[in-house]
Amino acid sequence: MSFPSKLSHTVLLLTFFLALLTQSNSYEFMSNWKLPTMITPKDIATDMEVKKRFGDKKLVVITGTSSGMGRKCARALLLTGEYHVIGAVRDMDKMEAIMELDSYDPSLFTPMHLELNSFKSVHSFCENLDKFKGGKHVDRLICNAGIYQPSLDHAKWSEDGHEQTMQTNFLSHFLLISKLLPDMSESEDARVVTVGSVTGNDNTVGGGGVY
Repeated sequence: MSFPSKLSHTVLLLTFFLALLTQSNSYEFMSNWKLPTMITPKDIATDMEVKKRFGDKKLVVITGTSSGMGRKCARALLLTGEYHVIGAVRDMDKMEAIMELDSYDPSLFTPMHLELNSFKSVHSFCENLDKFKGGKHVDRLICNAGIYQPSLDHAKWSEDGHEQTMQTNFLSHFLLISKLLPDMSESEDARVVTVGSVTGNDNTVGGGGVY
C-alpha cells in the first residue's frame, strides 16, 4: 500500500472514531459492564462455613411448622434429604416437642421464633435468620402460618394496631417476603409459596388458631 493510500486509510479511521465520540450514546453498550470480582480469604472462609453447615442442601423457610400443614410440609421436605428447614414458629416449646415426636434431625431442622402478630418480631426474625445462614441464600419461602377465628364475636388487635387475622395472615407475611426477596433473588430457582387452607374451604367453619 502506498503512502497516500495509508494516509487516506488512517484519515477514514480517525473520522469514524470521531463520529462515534460525538454521539451521546456511543458507549451505551458498555453500561452493563462490571469489574471482575476479587475473591478474598474472608469470602473463601465464608463459603467453607456455609458448605460445612448446609452442604448442597437448599435452604427453606416455613412459617407455622408446629402444627397442621406446616408440620406436614416440613416433615415431607426433610424426608427428601434435599433441604435444611427453618421452622418459623410462635411457640418454641411446642416446636421442640414436635421435633422430638417426629424424630427431626437437628442438623437439618432449625426452629426460630417468629410472632407474625408483631412487625417487630418479623424484623428480628429476619436479622436472626441472616446471622444463622451467613452467606447461604434462602431458596424457598413457604408462607403457611395463619389464624382463623370466625366464631369470635369481637375483633382482636395486634400490637401494631391491625386486626390480628389481617396482620398475621397477610401483612406480616408481605413484610417477610419483602425483606427476604433481595437475598432470594441471588439464589438459583428461588420460590415463594403462599398457602391458603381452611379459609379457602366454604364447607369449613372452625375456630382457634393454627400456627
